[in-house]
Amino acid sequence: MKTLYHYRPMMILTILATIVMVLTQALIYCNTMVFNTDFYLWAISESGADSALYNEMDAYFARLSAPTGIPKDVYTKSLNKKNVSVAAKKLTKMSLDYTFGKSNAKPVVNYDYTQFETDVTEYIETYSEANDIPKDAEYYTYIDNTLNVAEKKMDANFDIMKAKKLSEGTVPSTVRRIVPSVSILLGVAVIVLAGIIGLMLFVDRHHPFDMPYWLGVIMFCGSTLLLIPTIYLRTTGYFDGLFMEDESVYYAITGALYNFTDRVILVNGILFALGIILIIFAQIIHIFRVKDAKMLSNENDD
Repeated sequence: MKTLYHYRPMMILTILATIVMVLTQALIYCNTMVFNTDFYLWAISESGADSALYNEMDAYFARLSAPTGIPKDVYTKSLNKKNVSVAAKKLTKMSLDYTFGKSNAKPVVNYDYTQFETDVTEYIETYSEANDIPKDAEYYTYIDNTLNVAEKKMDANFDIMKAKKLSEGTVPSTVRRIVPSVSILLGVAVIVLAGIIGLMLFVDRHHPFDMPYWLGVIMFCGSTLLLIPTIYLRTTGYFDGLFMEDESVYYAITGALYNFTDRVILVNGILFALGIILIIFAQIIHIFRVKDAKMLSNENDD
């Protein structure tokens, strides 16, 4: 190992740069994933949560057909995977946009129940006419109750990431104060990181060939701090132990968490490799410089 010049100040600056690098990454992840609505919509599709949601609704109406006497096909005639997926994603987007302060419109379920209500009502009317059931107050109450029970269940299920439920509490007021600060803090962190590296270049300005080593150490150490916990979470399947009553909610939330850890592992895996390459590169430069110095010394002796 070569002798490093200005070792103590450069080591202190390297430690500071590593800490700021980790903080910068954390702020970037907050900006691009944690507070990014599109990330959650992508996670819903990627995890298959929307398909699981459709299957849950199909199973629910199969169970509902027994007490109501209405065949499952009547309930599900107007349902399809695309409509269910779109409604769930719209509600998630509205809820998160409101929570993150990107919109002031409170989230509501945006699903057209017109055809659903028509199918159920027509079946009840046809059945009533065929069996001479009088259309009295009890008859219309039955229709209203049947539709209300089904639609309330569907409304609840569309909240696939429980984002609407989250938006109805005190969380939005806190998050709305945090989100704008993230971009500002990210800018500050980038400037501070650039400043520290600039100071390292100044301190070691007479020995520029040492800089690849120090930059490599920053990347190596910073990436290791993030790789250790995320690799542990991924390899142990840590989030598999989360309990959710609905399979669709489980897929959506664990899918988002695993996609987040995968992104951290990918980015820091690249930084880890670059760090090692820079450290090795610095040693190779040192070897060649020593050889050149020896050759020049021998030529001068001759």
